[in-house]
Amino acid sequence: MNIDKDNVAEYVHTRDLLAPPPEGSCTVEELGGGFLNTVLRVTADDRSVVVKQALDALRLFPDLKVTTDRIVYETRALRVLNGLFPEGTVPAVLHFDDAHRILVMSDLGKRPSLETELERGRVDPAVAEQLGGFLSTLHRQTWDDRELREQFDNEAMQGLRYKYCFYFVEDPALNRVARRLAETFTETKQALLHGDFWTASVIAAEERVHTFDLEFVNYGHPAQDAGFIMAHYLLHAYNNPRVAAGIFDAVEGLWSAYARGMGDRLPGETETTALRQAGLEMLFRIDGINQVRYITDDGVKARIRQAARPMMLDDGISVAGLRQLQA
Repeated sequence: MNIDKDNVAEYVHTRDLLAPPPEGSCTVEELGGGFLNTVLRVTADDRSVVVKQALDALRLFPDLKVTTDRIVYETRALRVLNGLFPEGTVPAVLHFDDAHRILVMSDLGKRPSLETELERGRVDPAVAEQLGGFLSTLHRQTWDDRELREQFDNEAMQGLRYKYCFYFVEDPALNRVARRLAETFTETKQALLHGDFWTASVIAAEERVHTFDLEFVNYGHPAQDAGFIMAHYLLHAYNNPRVAAGIFDAVEGLWSAYARGMGDRLPGETETTALRQAGLEMLFRIDGINQVRYITDDGVKARIRQAARPMMLDDGISVAGLRQLQA
């Protein structure tokens, strides 16, 4: 079966996942499912759940088939992270329907995502530091764990990412770096990664991180997570010069909190590798198949390309030096 706005309420009610209100009605809201999923919030009275079904093809490219095993990995990851972090950091698994690849989760609420806050020009350095602390805890607590390495290979989704998010670059020098990055991330298995840790997968809250969408979870190189989140902060710096200084401060705070939390477990090349990943992700989000909708100006895109190049090619680049690229 495929869930939709017409049948999802019956699905959750008949499985006792959400009691229907006395009048028998409830509300159903579509959430951002992106390319790959159907995601719906079902609310009855003052309670709500989120229902997610993995699709077997990309919405914009229906001929491109994608494994639905990703929701198995996501379910597994939610259970692991709920054991590592305070309640409510990630959704709790309420029900998993393996036959139909449907996951029912607790609802983290209707607060705006970090992406929405940044689009509105709101930059909170405390949130950025919380993100760095969250990542360091995730990576440190799962470091060099053979059992997790076996449970979270998720090679199909990583291969999909490499194919469309790494190999799109036409510039020969940048293409070589992107391919080396893919090789590094394929070969290095050090910690459990969120796998899709960007600003739309985070709810902005100063007290702690709330995050979701873990279908790209994998056991890999920590620089992938760190570079990913920094890239999406930096895109806003170039798109909105008014908040650029605050964003560069936030990125420095994020990285400092991450490096401090990792301590002696932080491999020496992680900062350089994370910045290469960040530069590549910035290029993908303006030139790849899944571009951010808020950047449309050609001048902004040109400045992002100009900044991403040294991030990918300069071995001496550092997070502290990023603001110097905003020429």
